[in-house]
Amino acid sequence: MLNIIIGILFIAGGLSGKVALKGTDSSMALAAVGGGLLIWGIVQVVKGRRAQE
Repeated sequence: MLNIIIGILFIAGGLSGKVALKGTDSSMALAAVGGGLLIWGIVQVVKGRRAQE
């Protein structure tokens, strides 16, 4: 669940253009990392729900 929240924050920060990925100075890279975290968080939630069934 934490991955989803952090992913959303990274996407919002990257797309705003005011925050950049450290070491790259690229806001789009930060948004891409956020997208990856968001997808990974969703996969974890889905796997957790399937395991409970």
